[in-house]
Amino acid sequence: MMARGGAGLVVLAVLASARLASAHPLDLGYLRIEQAGATVAVSLDLDARAAASLLGEQQLDAATVAARATALAEASYASAPITTGDGPCRWGPASAVLDARTVKVSSSATCPGPGERRWSFPFVHERRISSTFELLVKEAVGDSERLTLVDARTTSFALAAGTAAAGVAFTDFVWSGIEHIGVAPDQWHDRDGGLQLPDGIDHILFLIGLMLGGGRLLQLVGIASGFTLGHSITLAIAALGIVRPPSSVIEPLIALSIALVAVEAFTGAFRRQRWKIATGFGLIHGFGFANALNDLELSTRGMATALFGYNLGVELGQVVVVLVVAPLVLVAHRHQRIGTYLVKAVACGVFVLGMQWFVERVAG
Repeated sequence: MMARGGAGLVVLAVLASARLASAHPLDLGYLRIEQAGATVAVSLDLDARAAASLLGEQQLDAATVAARATALAEASYASAPITTGDGPCRWGPASAVLDARTVKVSSSATCPGPGERRWSFPFVHERRISSTFELLVKEAVGDSERLTLVDARTTSFALAAGTAAAGVAFTDFVWSGIEHIGVAPDQWHDRDGGLQLPDGIDHILFLIGLMLGGGRLLQLVGIASGFTLGHSITLAIAALGIVRPPSSVIEPLIALSIALVAVEAFTGAFRRQRWKIATGFGLIHGFGFANALNDLELSTRGMATALFGYNLGVELGQVVVVLVVAPLVLVAHRHQRIGTYLVKAVACGVFVLGMQWFVERVAG
């Protein structure tokens, strides 16, 4: 009875987590910057739900987006001016369009002098925006480009002044990959210091589902390596621009993959094939971030550097998950009387969450 009761508590705890976190929300924005003399032209892409939150709306249609372009600019990138030693740059009129699930808002600023230009993004720190929101910034610098990540830890950054500043912030993308998996310490705390589930909880649950079936430690490592292989292949394909499935397809498939590995863990039907399953689903999981970089139209070198750094971060985060979860799974399988109930209970909880996220992502 105690084993059944413990299993029930595990199921309830996992189900309750569905109310505490929306798995893998679209918390990434894309900002393009082009400088030409005194003019700084910018274009920002935001998920429509994030844009609606900034405007205090429940949802947005094309007419509302167009009518409130200035308000949206002022609530996002124009919430603070670009500053120079001669004073702030002045923003011109803004325009905005709704393209599928993405809001695109654009305008330009005129700067008073040629000195250093600095910019901050207060909206990244607002409560209306996810605490894990990242702004992917591409700057056109002459014939080169610079790629930077801005998040809640960033206070401000200097705009690139010439081709010597061009490049990719490699360590930023390594850290972004670690955050993507959900093992970065700050992702487990909200803005007030309270506990919260990370946005990468869906990837953590996917890895847990893969390992729940048990096996020797080397087998569990092999399963995680299969996921790594699939993930890496996808990123390489994306870097070459061969395949670009839309996020509206990839995100539901990621959620469905979580539910399916939970079914496998519960039934044990494909125990010897789990590394192949992990590789196949790794292909799907890898498209999410790759699509984001493709939208920025980076050079091949910039794309490859960013993807390599991001992929390295994902694998480092995955190692952390395996080191924490694998010993627990091995202990559970050694104590079959209790462990069997716990494994099946967790698998049930993971399945329900995966299906819930699948339905939510299909519905948009």
